[in-house]
Amino acid sequence: MKTIISVITIFLCTIAGHSQSINPSHIINLCSNQTVQGTSPTTNVYNNLMTPCSTLPLSTSITLYYVEIESGTTFEFTVSPNAAVDFDFASWKNPNLANVGIGDRGSQNTIVGITTYDVGLSLNGPVQLCEGAGVAPPFTGVIPGMVRYYNVQPGDGILIAIDHWESSVVGYDLSFGGDAILNCNIVGRTFEACDYDHDGKESFDLYAVKDEINNINNTFIIDFFEDENDANNLNATNVLDSPYVVSTSESPKTVYARFRRTNGILARVTEIEFIVHEVVKLPDYELVLEKCNFENDGKEVFDLTELEVIINQLNPGKTVQYRYYENEADAQSNANNYIIQTTAYETQSKIIYANISMNDKCPLIVPVELKVQRTDIKPKSLEYSEFCAEVTTDGLVYDLEKTFPYFIEEQNPEDFIISVHLNQTDAQQNSNPVSNTKDYKILYNHSEQLFLRITNQYGCTIFSEIILNSRERFATEDRYNSLCEPYHLPSLPFGYRYFTEPNGQGEILYPGMRNSIVYGTRTIYIHGNMKFMDAETPEFNLCSYDTSLTIYNNDCEIPRGISPNGDGLNDQWDLIPFGIIELKIYNRFGDLVYSHGEGYTNQWNGTSNNGKILPSGTYMYAIQSINGPKTGWVEIIRETR
Repeated sequence: MKTIISVITIFLCTIAGHSQSINPSHIINLCSNQTVQGTSPTTNVYNNLMTPCSTLPLSTSITLYYVEIESGTTFEFTVSPNAAVDFDFASWKNPNLANVGIGDRGSQNTIVGITTYDVGLSLNGPVQLCEGAGVAPPFTGVIPGMVRYYNVQPGDGILIAIDHWESSVVGYDLSFGGDAILNCNIVGRTFEACDYDHDGKESFDLYAVKDEINNINNTFIIDFFEDENDANNLNATNVLDSPYVVSTSESPKTVYARFRRTNGILARVTEIEFIVHEVVKLPDYELVLEKCNFENDGKEVFDLTELEVIINQLNPGKTVQYRYYENEADAQSNANNYIIQTTAYETQSKIIYANISMNDKCPLIVPVELKVQRTDIKPKSLEYSEFCAEVTTDGLVYDLEKTFPYFIEEQNPEDFIISVHLNQTDAQQNSNPVSNTKDYKILYNHSEQLFLRITNQYGCTIFSEIILNSRERFATEDRYNSLCEPYHLPSLPFGYRYFTEPNGQGEILYPGMRNSIVYGTRTIYIHGNMKFMDAETPEFNLCSYDTSLTIYNNDCEIPRGISPNGDGLNDQWDLIPFGIIELKIYNRFGDLVYSHGEGYTNQWNGTSNNGKILPSGTYMYAIQSINGPKTGWVEIIRETR
């Protein structure tokens, strides 16, 4: 009985003497199906890591790996050196990192006399759990360097210490086998949340996080800490409460998950990262783009990026991504069939969907209404007649509101909002409207271009223009012509014409034409009207202005005779100054010997209409002229030889 107690005591002392605490930060957590290329040792602080069959510890040139079983029943691994270099290892299943004792697998063999330098666990026949220090064939396992695999279950953790015993510069490959699937959660997890309410923070449910990072059987007791040292301390109690709040300013925030087995031992510590993503700020109104359909074909071309300008202003300094879709499902899935022609998207009225995100995170799916608004009016340009304006001493005063029915095409004025602006920019921005639209004054000899902003009941806005030219009314004095020749009417300013009767009635007299030659005393009427400048001007713009002048020509005497002898002197009867409309000449017996209609100037040379030379003598005439009828006598004087 004494002997048994002594043996047990020696065994316990041996275990206690070979235990060490492992800092989880020195461990590389690995995931399923990884092949790791190892190089130099990751730590040299451990000097008492033991295999189960040797009293010689591993060297201090150690690389530590940890894997955890997600599913399966068998686990093996292989360390394959990249050169003929001796590597050793020890491994532990479900170790207590706070008190790691002697390994349950290991190999410290020599490579002398062998051609394969791999070490590890194998399913291919070995029954040994360990190879002692410096052993060589035939004292190694069935496969030199390889010992028996692990039987595992979900939740088991394997700690592997690879000893760079011979060289710390030669690399190796670490691979895994068996039917075990490794738990990828041990390499760390990231949890993300979106700050949809824009309060700068989000809460994370740590209980839900535990469920996600635990193994399939939930065999671990998991606590969270903000300090890694606390997480490595089994006695630390300052665990984080749930929910755990993270602000956008401190995102990403790293905390540490401490994994304990049900027996209380420290299994591992894993980094958990919490990220709070900012979410795009949107206007507090529905997103709508409207276009006026002047062609009334029901389609318009939209620039979808107009919305982006507004949204970007709400998110200064941020990178905002936009994608537009024709249906909501595609927008939700961020599909590749998004609208490409965002600056020239032609469509009828419809709703599309925008996928809007910041840094490709936390997308918002927002409906965008595209409205094709019909309009029965089109943009117009009108020169508002100066004759419709009120005359003052220094300028013209226009009632601009009289033009409004024309611009809305006589539709119900209650369906429109109309404002007048001094420039196009103000009209587009609906700023600085003209207030005195009923008595808008322009000084003489000045012109202005005004812009109308016209919005219909659908909110569709068009822009038209009014042109104003302020000129003093044309007026002229009567003319007194002292010369014995007709008066020629001069040209008038644009918009005025001569007439034979008041108010633009009678015959139009065109300067330079024969009918503008004035004989005798005559009153000429001047009529001003916009239709003389624009034949298609609307009816309301046909305001007019009238004035007149009287021309007093010298009352010239009609010549009393002619001497048609061919000497070039007084051979024809010259009646040019009198504006002859009709001329008749009779002999002393009352017979008509010569006649001429309108256009007579000086054609008669003493012959009859049939060319017969008329004898000398006195002849009677009857004249119809512009200035009225005249009668009298004229003498033909022929020389007698």
